[in-house]
Amino acid sequence: MPKCLPILLASTLLSGCMAVGGDYDRQPPPAAQTDWIDRANVAVAEEEFVAWWRELGDPELARLIEAALENNLTIRQGLARIEEANARRLRARAARYPTVSAESSTTVLQQSLNTQLGQAQFPGFERQYEQYALGAAFNWQVDLWGQARRRIDAADARVELLIAAANGARLAIASETAATYFNMAGFQQEKRALLLGIEAQRTQLGLAETRLEAGAISRAQLILVEAELARLEEQLPGVEAEIQANALALGVLTGRLPETEIALVDRVPPLLELPDIPVGTRADLLKRRPDVARLERELAVQTFEIGVARGELFPQLGLDASGGFTSIDPGAILSSDSTRFTIAPFLSWRVFDGGRVRADIRLAQAEARTAALAYVEGTLTAIEEAEIAIAQYDLAREGRPLALRTIELAQENLRLARIRFEAGEIDRFELQNAERTYSDSLRNGAISYRNSTLALAQLYAALGGGWQAVPPPPTTPAPIPVSD
Repeated sequence: MPKCLPILLASTLLSGCMAVGGDYDRQPPPAAQTDWIDRANVAVAEEEFVAWWRELGDPELARLIEAALENNLTIRQGLARIEEANARRLRARAARYPTVSAESSTTVLQQSLNTQLGQAQFPGFERQYEQYALGAAFNWQVDLWGQARRRIDAADARVELLIAAANGARLAIASETAATYFNMAGFQQEKRALLLGIEAQRTQLGLAETRLEAGAISRAQLILVEAELARLEEQLPGVEAEIQANALALGVLTGRLPETEIALVDRVPPLLELPDIPVGTRADLLKRRPDVARLERELAVQTFEIGVARGELFPQLGLDASGGFTSIDPGAILSSDSTRFTIAPFLSWRVFDGGRVRADIRLAQAEARTAALAYVEGTLTAIEEAEIAIAQYDLAREGRPLALRTIELAQENLRLARIRFEAGEIDRFELQNAERTYSDSLRNGAISYRNSTLALAQLYAALGGGWQAVPPPPTTPAPIPVSD
């Protein structure tokens, strides 16, 4: 056995005993065990957050969100980035294994006659001849200090980081699709209220014109009716533009041309009931939030990179070996006299580099500290967003019955005003005020509905619900690579 092999075997054993550091244990978020301000910490099943839109009873909303999760181009880019990172991870794993290459060649050689050997013309000298070779080469960079292991750890964490980022994109797209749909539906309700007001005002204008011809009212009173009609009609184009803009946005969100969902412009969605949403615990929230998971994986990556940087402080051990058969006679290529081999273990160590390695270590440590602070900040931001979303949704949900009650009172007030006007108890100006109050209450009710449903979408987004996890890419043991 060659004398270098015991050295190689000893170094292989040492590679399992020595490490460059950069160890990382997954830590829970620092604020996970705190309580909500106005909600009880009650455990909630994860299923309640996965596809929350299906529980609202609007098939069109469910269709749009699921089409966006399937086809949105931002989400598909995130999935492509995961594939890239997984390929890099497999490459990092393959680096721990030796490289073996095989070769076969036939070489035609011609000796120069203008050299001392050529001019001597030894007996049996052939100026031109063929040489045949079969062989293999072996190269192995021994992971003596665990540096390659840390590269693999960092690559694994990067894949998980990009999966979390893709999940974050799915959450964002699902909530944006829902918010766009709710926004469109709210403006459609507002348009409906405007059209009812315009229709009622046109009826009043017809009556006012008849009364003017009969001398029952003045021209000034007719102008009041016309001005109110103009006020309502002037608001209609802006509302219609908002409806169309949201329908076009839904087309792009689902990964298609903007006009794909333009038919939704003429559809008035059903009014949704605002459910009582159990928010679970803060710890559950931080587990669901993909942005928090991404920040935690970024911290893991930067921690592992410290070990990669430290590995450059230590000597690097490797082995180059090659062997095979070489002969000028193809019939004797496999004979023992044609054998050849080379075994060359090598050791390299940076003796002086001007402090570059230590600077890289300090940089990696600083980046890890930055990532740790970002992780803490991200958990606090997630809790803040959830608390704000909870408060906004609760207030919007409480305000919804008040808006409906306001519409009922305004409608009753208008009914009584018309009776009093017909009886001559009030003038046209007072009736006009009652009509305007009712029209405004309808619009305000539509705006209240839009704000409530938007708050619903924002709450689910803040709670980390509705993104349906991207499955991790499959990992297979890296085989010994064979190059052509």
